[in-house]
Amino acid sequence: MKWEPFHHPDLSLPVVQRRTRDELLTLLSGTAAMVLSQGASEIYGHCYPNRRAYDASLNRLRKNGLLAISKKDGSLPTLQLTTEGNAMIPDYCNPNRFWQTRWNKWWYVLMFDVPETNRSYRDTLRQFLKKRSFGCLQRSVWVTPRDVRPEYDDLDRGASVDSVAFLFEARTVLGHGNQSVVREAWNFTLLETIQDCYIQNVGENLTKLESSSPSRIELIQLLRMDNLAYAQAMSLDPLLPEELHPSNYLGMKAYKQHEKLTAGIMEFL
Repeated sequence: MKWEPFHHPDLSLPVVQRRTRDELLTLLSGTAAMVLSQGASEIYGHCYPNRRAYDASLNRLRKNGLLAISKKDGSLPTLQLTTEGNAMIPDYCNPNRFWQTRWNKWWYVLMFDVPETNRSYRDTLRQFLKKRSFGCLQRSVWVTPRDVRPEYDDLDRGASVDSVAFLFEARTVLGHGNQSVVREAWNFTLLETIQDCYIQNVGENLTKLESSSPSRIELIQLLRMDNLAYAQAMSLDPLLPEELHPSNYLGMKAYKQHEKLTAGIMEFL
């Protein structure tokens, strides 16, 4: 069975190191754990070129406290996420807890002014904000609807960010309405095209899945392909509370399609 690969010109597959870690984490966090927990061979036989590469990957994960391995009666090992591993699972694996969050009607606006001589500090701060799904209104003005005061306090204690930045609470931002802020801060136009592409891709593979009798190897291949595709489709999504969603937002539909395809695969397995 040749499944339809997911591709969007504005995205590329993650680098190998990140892909190895995140793929195992996200697979183990969801329904796929029912398959993967049956033994290491279910993973290394299809995800890695050989057993040595698989063992090297697991050793790195164990060293970072992300994965626990236990054995039962001398059989193949089972895989289970540790507490640290669960904390590393990307937010898009459980987006409902963000979409269903009740917004307190406050925006949290971070403004900073880092001298050119401290470019590395500035770039690291921007990466920190991106990873926490802040939206960028200007290069030094970032916004989020989430209450980030605890994180800001930690950042100040650990990196003295208060010497170059200010965190404000605001009912409105630059005089814009809420939808205008959302559109200005996040690129929902790009996100829509990527998620629409993913939704179509899942539809094509669902049709193939429902009209054939794929082998176990083919099903695991599809499971992995969709896991990576879903990650690409959702990696830029800020997962805003539902009341802030633009009218053409497709993230919720993409998640439902991902769940539908996963459930379809599990029925065959």
